[in-house]
Amino acid sequence: MDAVGTLELSWAQGYNGGKIGYIDKDVICYQAGSNVKFIAEDGAETVFNFKGNGVGPFAVHPSNKCFAIAEQCLNPKITVYVYPTFRQAATLEDGAKLEYRTMTFSHSEYLATLTGIPEFQLILWRYTDGTKLTSVDITSDPVTCLTFNPGNWRQLCVTTEKMMTVWNTEQSDNKYVLLPQKVKLPAENPSLNFDDEKERDIPTRASTRMTRYTVDLPKAAIAGLIGEKAETLEEIQDTTPRVVPLSHTWSPSGDVFVGCKGGQVLRVDGEIYKAKVLYCPIPPASAPNSRATSAASRYNSQLDLPTVKKKTRYADEVKDMILEGGADCVALHKKGLYVAGQDGIIRLVDLKSEEFKVVEQIPIGNPITSMAFSPSYRHLASATGKGTLHIYDVGSPPDSVKNLKNTHWGNFVGVSCLAGNEYCVSIREDGELQVWTIDKGQLISSVSLGTQALCLSCCPMVHVAAVGTISGHVYYVDLTFPKKPRVVTATRLYQGPLTHLMYESEGKYLVTGSDDGHVFVIDGRASVNFKPIGYTTIPGDIQCIATYTSNTVTKFVVTSNTSGNKRNGADTVLYFQVTDDLVKDLRNNVNSLKYDFKDVSIKRMILKMPIPGYGAALADENTFFSMGQVSRKLYQFSLPEELPKKSDDTILEEDEEELIDSETLFKRGKPNELFPEAEFDSHQFPGGKLQLSPHGKWLASCGTDGAVQLRAMGTLDRFVVINPHDYHLGGVRIVAFAEDAQNIFTTGFDGVLCCYSWNFSSTGIGKAKSAMEAARARKTRLMQIQKDEDEVVRNFPEYTAPSTSRPVSGEITQAEKERKALEKALETDEIYRTPTPVAPSDATWQQVQELESIKEEDNEFASVKQDLRVQIRDMRRTIQGMLKQNETLPDIEKLGRHEFDLDIEEQNRLQAEADAEVNRVREEIEFENLAKIYLREMIKRECWDEMNVKGRAIQAFFTSLEVSNFPMRKRSAAAEKQLQIVTTRRKIELADIAARKAELEGTQRPGMTTADDETADIDEGEEGGKEKPSTTGSLDQGMSAMYGGGSDLFFSQFDLHTRDQKVSQIVLLEDAIYRIKNTFNKEFDEVYQKKLSEIAKIKDKNKRIVKILQDLDLQEDMVSPELSIYEDPESLLKVEDHEVKVEKYLTAEQRKELEKKEKEEEERRIRERGDNARERGLDMMMGGVLEIKKEDELKKDVPKPLFMSTKEPTDWTEDEQKLAKEYEKKVKELQEEREKYRKQLETELRKLQSMIQDGMQGFDDVLTQLFMKKIKIMMVIYQEELKILRLRYSLLVEEELETREKELNRLMEHKKAMKALTATAVMESKKHMDAFKEQYDILNAEDKVMDKAFKREFHDVTAVQQDQLYRLFRKRPRIPRLKGFDTPAPSTADSSLPNPFADRPSTARQHAQAKAQLDAAIQDLDKISNMPDGVDEAVWQRLCAYRREKIENDLLIKQKALVLAEMDNFYKKRVEEDEGLKNEIEGIFDTLNKLHDDRIRFNLNLEVQLMLKQGQVEVDPTNFIHDYKDSALIHRSVVEELNSNIKQLGESKITSMMESKDFRKGIIQLEWEQKRMLMQMEDLQNKMKDIQFMKVTREIQLYLSNEDYEGRKAEEIGKLEQTILTQLKHHEKNVKEKKKIMKDLQKTIKSRDSENFSMDNDLAELNVTVNERRLIDQVNAERRSDTGAEKRYQEIVQRRKLVDLAKAQAQEVAVLRAEVERLRMRTFPALVQVEH
Repeated sequence: MDAVGTLELSWAQGYNGGKIGYIDKDVICYQAGSNVKFIAEDGAETVFNFKGNGVGPFAVHPSNKCFAIAEQCLNPKITVYVYPTFRQAATLEDGAKLEYRTMTFSHSEYLATLTGIPEFQLILWRYTDGTKLTSVDITSDPVTCLTFNPGNWRQLCVTTEKMMTVWNTEQSDNKYVLLPQKVKLPAENPSLNFDDEKERDIPTRASTRMTRYTVDLPKAAIAGLIGEKAETLEEIQDTTPRVVPLSHTWSPSGDVFVGCKGGQVLRVDGEIYKAKVLYCPIPPASAPNSRATSAASRYNSQLDLPTVKKKTRYADEVKDMILEGGADCVALHKKGLYVAGQDGIIRLVDLKSEEFKVVEQIPIGNPITSMAFSPSYRHLASATGKGTLHIYDVGSPPDSVKNLKNTHWGNFVGVSCLAGNEYCVSIREDGELQVWTIDKGQLISSVSLGTQALCLSCCPMVHVAAVGTISGHVYYVDLTFPKKPRVVTATRLYQGPLTHLMYESEGKYLVTGSDDGHVFVIDGRASVNFKPIGYTTIPGDIQCIATYTSNTVTKFVVTSNTSGNKRNGADTVLYFQVTDDLVKDLRNNVNSLKYDFKDVSIKRMILKMPIPGYGAALADENTFFSMGQVSRKLYQFSLPEELPKKSDDTILEEDEEELIDSETLFKRGKPNELFPEAEFDSHQFPGGKLQLSPHGKWLASCGTDGAVQLRAMGTLDRFVVINPHDYHLGGVRIVAFAEDAQNIFTTGFDGVLCCYSWNFSSTGIGKAKSAMEAARARKTRLMQIQKDEDEVVRNFPEYTAPSTSRPVSGEITQAEKERKALEKALETDEIYRTPTPVAPSDATWQQVQELESIKEEDNEFASVKQDLRVQIRDMRRTIQGMLKQNETLPDIEKLGRHEFDLDIEEQNRLQAEADAEVNRVREEIEFENLAKIYLREMIKRECWDEMNVKGRAIQAFFTSLEVSNFPMRKRSAAAEKQLQIVTTRRKIELADIAARKAELEGTQRPGMTTADDETADIDEGEEGGKEKPSTTGSLDQGMSAMYGGGSDLFFSQFDLHTRDQKVSQIVLLEDAIYRIKNTFNKEFDEVYQKKLSEIAKIKDKNKRIVKILQDLDLQEDMVSPELSIYEDPESLLKVEDHEVKVEKYLTAEQRKELEKKEKEEEERRIRERGDNARERGLDMMMGGVLEIKKEDELKKDVPKPLFMSTKEPTDWTEDEQKLAKEYEKKVKELQEEREKYRKQLETELRKLQSMIQDGMQGFDDVLTQLFMKKIKIMMVIYQEELKILRLRYSLLVEEELETREKELNRLMEHKKAMKALTATAVMESKKHMDAFKEQYDILNAEDKVMDKAFKREFHDVTAVQQDQLYRLFRKRPRIPRLKGFDTPAPSTADSSLPNPFADRPSTARQHAQAKAQLDAAIQDLDKISNMPDGVDEAVWQRLCAYRREKIENDLLIKQKALVLAEMDNFYKKRVEEDEGLKNEIEGIFDTLNKLHDDRIRFNLNLEVQLMLKQGQVEVDPTNFIHDYKDSALIHRSVVEELNSNIKQLGESKITSMMESKDFRKGIIQLEWEQKRMLMQMEDLQNKMKDIQFMKVTREIQLYLSNEDYEGRKAEEIGKLEQTILTQLKHHEKNVKEKKKIMKDLQKTIKSRDSENFSMDNDLAELNVTVNERRLIDQVNAERRSDTGAEKRYQEIVQRRKLVDLAKAQAQEVAVLRAEVERLRMRTFPALVQVEH
């Protein structure tokens, strides 16, 4: 087959809403499966087929017209192609081992990739030469977005669902380093966001230790974590829900705008890398959505205008909001930030305003998944998840969005070529049928079926497409006019999904299959309305169907899987054939009106495949092909011609009356097995399909490995392979041929439809012609039939699906009608005839045929059924009469109701169902009981059986006092062993200490002095005052012995320094607690036994009390105490009969046993009631009693003589009177005896009651003492447990300190390793910089040499010309400045451009522009017109070459200088890193030393627990737990000695104070006299100063110099009076003038008033005119477009703000001027003229 030619991709259609990008100014590209589609804005499409091994991520360069695709295989490669030539520009290798996750281009020559398993690295490439610059490890979390900063390629942003990282690239010549800067994501709830600067590692352990020193440890040390887990502990503990970034975009200033999953929009500051929430959506509960809904409901009920306005306002409010999923895509424009997402709306957010404001909304209609701006930023392309592409011209109205492409996204489930070979038809899984042109792949029409589709096949005879759906229908679509497809009819064949559908090559038959094993054959002609012909069955799930037509015989092969797992492949083959003669005589070839074929008529065979396989293809000569499930081979089988016979010479056939299911049919006989005749290499993965070409010469196979293999029937071992779909997504799903086999269509699970065309070789042209001739012959043969059938199809009406309306309320259903008719017939005793069933609207064709067969059967056997109905009615009447007669019979003769049931089988069935249900319920109850029993046993074993001392309590008789014991478990063997070890070790230590002390005292005793004696006494006192053993300070030795916790093995609390000592102390304290509890439990048991004995005594006394009360005939309450469940907990484990409130269920065996016991008991009682000689003798001899009791005798009355009852007293004789007196005397004596006995009994009763009360009270007293003792014991136990807890706490802190030390040591080693690496990096950077600087110096030197060697180069010209040439040599064009990576770009771009990065072009683009400008400027300088006069042209050319070399050398030097600056910066940063690591190492070392000091202090600064009396504690109790950190523990004698010293010092101080007081009194008197005299002296001095400084004025001088001073005064007074008169005259004159002026002003005022009145009238008219104009303007405002009103409004507001600012500043200036003037006046000297 490989000699025929090769297959080339012609076109591909399908888009899943993935990443899009502009590769040219008007061309958009996206990934379509294994291909890359290019679509221009005018609709022109181009496709590029990637031929690599698998398809990975895809990236588009934003400016250089190239794209990159990664493979998805082992050691994948990345290939960069140039558009539109698709030339391979570069190949990037050795980047990943298994996969690339994503990649992106910078605006220059760099490419960033993210690898997946196993390395997870971020790699930076220079894609122009395929160089891998650097790589760094990253997190393994899925990456949501990866972008370069368009203005600075050295910044790269990576976002995942949990974190956001900005990577900065540092460069030193050819060495690159990526450094991360993590950005903490804010919380989803804005109220949880707080300032990161306030966060710090606050120790979580709040120490309550009463010492002067506490240890603060980080959380990781407390948790016991070391290494990476310790570093990530904070992240693990952070349970705050944080935003999930999905996309981001850069701003020119380096900030990052981030769109999040929850609808949040963030802004990350590019300098401090801190995220700020610009917008957070309102939670759904508080969103105005609900208000809008309520408003809508009110609007429906009340059509009022305010409600409509509210509804509109709420709808606008919701529309302006960005809800969850509305910020999945973000893109930056100069106008603002474009945000889009799942709601299908693109929103423009104004970034210039302080508030988050949506200024524009562009509705798209579908969830938006990707956005991209054109290179000019004038067009915005958006892609949706529904497979549509849209173009929006930025700045145009929102409704002007252009729909560029709409192919309706969804997986293809079927594809087939339409008759005529011009169009191909495809069906998607949602029921969207699409028609494509074969030559260009254009979508010309589509129609939706409205249901899920599963398969498709086009009829070769009619322009009709058949579609199988999940509901079991076959939909027929009219395609006679391909541009207007329509559904014309539908037939339901299956209850379940219709999974397989296929037309035979001539189009006469359509065969269908489903999972239920039924295979239908349908007539393919429209003239018979696509009538089903019949069906057959196959066991198992149908896997594939194949057909082959030869003359009038059509052969069918159906494969199925009988294992129940479809993935195992087909293991059974159904082979049958249908002829034209069979179809003509159909009724004789089917078993019934259900149209199930007879096996003999269709030559039905079921064959077994020894090798499970996939796919099926049937060729001529009964050749059958299938692909192996495991072997990866293509197998060729030969099908038999005749029916296979069984061993008993019977043929597989079906029952004529009913259809046997597929499983039974399969078991009726073992099928013959097929054995492969040949095998050929096939696909690598299991699964796939086979397809035979229309002319039957080529075989195509597709598999899950993504490959399609084509073979010629003659050379099956040679094939042509194409890989249209990726095997990671499931490979190829369907392969189909065109009618002439010149095109091949494939679909996969990637939603892409591909069309491949042949590029025939010289030898393949002949084979192609044969295929085309076969297609042409078939077309000619079917032309007339096709024309007639198409005409029939055109006349079909359009199909409308039956409505599934709900039944109307009150309407009687058919079942209800039948039930009422049956009841009426039973009441009237008539014959009821079931109505003929009617097929429901959703009935299958098989059900309809079954009903038709039932109708025909009814018509055939109508008379027989009528006779049967009459017989049944007679039987019913007879049985009813027997029932009535049975009711009148006696009970003993009555029969049970069930004995009249004629349907014994139904009765047995119901009984069996009831028994099964009972058994099921019983089993469930038994399982529940078993679970409860198990739980009970577990609780009992844990809380009761394993307790050595069971928990119980003792309650008092009269009070509510209750004392419980200590439940205790038995010590484990390990605990006993540990206690023995600790005890033995402690005894050895004490013996060793005693021996050492004795030896030391023996050596020191002979030479002791008095001081030594005192010291020894002090030591002995301290030893005597030291805490005793037992409870180690809780109580004294006597109490400890009393409680049973005494021991001499305890450590002193001041000696617990080591871990072993603390552990031993804990063991000893636990043993002491155990012994104390045991001691108390023994006392508790004694008290408990005492209560039991007391209760027994009370019960004995109560027996006597009951007898006394009976004798005295009294009713009094008795004290009868019983043990409660707390005192007798064993009773809880026993269930008494009276505690069960429900009747006990007894099985049949238990009931028999119970009846037997009752019968035996009854017999025993009967025997006892018989003749008992013992009882009879006792009654006869002793009156029935063995002992005569006094009380019994007193109960007997004295027998009264007979005469006293028969005679009157007057008739008595003397003897009778004596007898009467004796009788009276005896009665009196009996009464006295009775009264005496009664008093005796009462006395005994009170005595017994008092004894009971005394005994109970005594027991309560004993219990109270026990309770008080337990209180003290509990106090002792709690104190010891507190010591244990403190010791365990100290052990825990020691472990935490060890963990912290290990972590610090690990950090130290890590930092040292990092320090070694940075030191190496510093040395290498220094070395490279020195080498590069040396090269730079050499270039500078060479440049200077060129300048100096100019005269030698041009020595052959004159001196004047040499000077001219030198000036021209020194002349330079204006070279644009080359930028470094941190040099800000000059703002030279046009501000009107929509590109936000127009003023910050990429560095590579700037260099390219600068180089082009430099070349153009040099060419201008080299023109002949610039050559000086008299200079030879050869010299000029030499000068130009020399000058060009000089300029290029200068340019190279400048470039080297920039690189050297970058290297120097890189070196400085490495030095800073080295210094930082050095400081960190020093800090860790200091921390480690401090930790060692803390550990030593913690071990030495012990925590001691003491019991002190309340008066001995001098610390003020502030909190509940007192803090004794600043307190000191001192001996009492020290305090008393200090108090005595204080008293003595106080008395001496009082004496000295009295002496000082008397002496001070005299000093105070002298001081007072001194002050008085000083004040007198000061007064005299002031008087003297007043006299000296008194001023002599002119008045005083005149008074002293003139003798006639009074005359002079009178003269002056006269002159003053004349002056006053003159001033009065002048004043009157001025008043007259003023009055005259006032009159003139009044006249002016009146004239102004009249003018104002006229102006007021004019003003009113103008106001009316202005209001009219305003109203007109408001009416027409909506019709006019915006003419810049908003802009003018902003200018007015800005001017208003500026005016207010100017006024405020003017006021400030005025105030400042006044202040300056005031200050200036303060500096003036005050000159006061003083006259002497």
